[in-house]
Amino acid sequence: MEMHGMGFGGVKTLGVAIGLVAGLLAPLARASYDPIASGTTKLTLDKGFLAASKKVGVTITVKAPAKRQGAALALPVIGGKSDPTTKKVDIEQDGSIVFQAGSRKVPLRNVELKSKHTPLFAKVGGSQLKVASASQVVTKRAGFATSFSAKGLKLTGKVATRLNKKLRTVDFFREGQLIGKIRSEAQPQRVTILPTGQATLTPDPAILAKFKSLSVSLNPIAPAELSPGPVLHFPIAIGGQISTTASEGTLRLGGAIELLQLGAGQVFQKEYWLDLAGRDTSSEVDVEPTPAFPGKLGRIGTYAVDMSHAAVASDPASRTISVSGASLTLDAQTAATFNEAFGGGKAVFAPGETFGTVSFAAVGQ
Repeated sequence: MEMHGMGFGGVKTLGVAIGLVAGLLAPLARASYDPIASGTTKLTLDKGFLAASKKVGVTITVKAPAKRQGAALALPVIGGKSDPTTKKVDIEQDGSIVFQAGSRKVPLRNVELKSKHTPLFAKVGGSQLKVASASQVVTKRAGFATSFSAKGLKLTGKVATRLNKKLRTVDFFREGQLIGKIRSEAQPQRVTILPTGQATLTPDPAILAKFKSLSVSLNPIAPAELSPGPVLHFPIAIGGQISTTASEGTLRLGGAIELLQLGAGQVFQKEYWLDLAGRDTSSEVDVEPTPAFPGKLGRIGTYAVDMSHAAVASDPASRTISVSGASLTLDAQTAATFNEAFGGGKAVFAPGETFGTVSFAAVGQ
């Protein structure tokens, strides 16, 4: 296993490389749930059910922010989770569905949809109950979103009993009574990223010149690679989850880099995590040799991320989120580490100094 240096004489760090590769080749974890952020759920009431309810003096309304539009009740989606690979969802709605007879009311609060034979749940009184079963439940992808539908919704016996008791409608509501159909489209807050594709880091010419003046080589450690430019390539690793606008979440990268000044310090930065909301990049940092240098510093902030001039694009069809040209600058800790390892303690490197640009194309599960 080789490392190809950028600058002045790389060294082999086989143990580090083997450890990183082993981590990437470990069995892939099971697919994760994507947290849901927004969307709309529409419950369309059966016309026969509406007509029969009206005859016995029962009206069906909603409480804001839900809205009623004819026979349709629209509720905003406010949370939940979805796994598009297994078609399992749990969608949470805001607002309430209110059954009313005269001055008596029964609100259905905390409305929830699940990919089950009994998909409609709500809090009725003090309990979260199964409200209706369905003849058909379908969950499928809709780009980054999740599309959920349930047809042939039929009232459960427990909810029918509670409605009759509270509204004093004797036995109007009954188990198996057809009430309508439901459809929801839920947008994710973040998308779980597959361990495929790569990120590239293009070092800034000025920082390369400074490394050269100090006889510091910049070397990739497998599975990171180097191509002409020079450009460093890092595989996207399992465990990342980012928003479709790349405004939040964490992208995890495999591989590492080594910065080596022969006869002096050696700095390793391993397994970068890009925190898109915090606008920072962290890594596992190790400064060798010890005891001259501190050794393992753990996971610390490494480079600040500036997205102001980056290009962001998302493609729902391929479930791809791309960022191009995000700027990386030295964190205070990184500048201090470089000064200690390579500058003899002098302030050769400064916080905010440009290190390079990072780009990636991440694919959602």
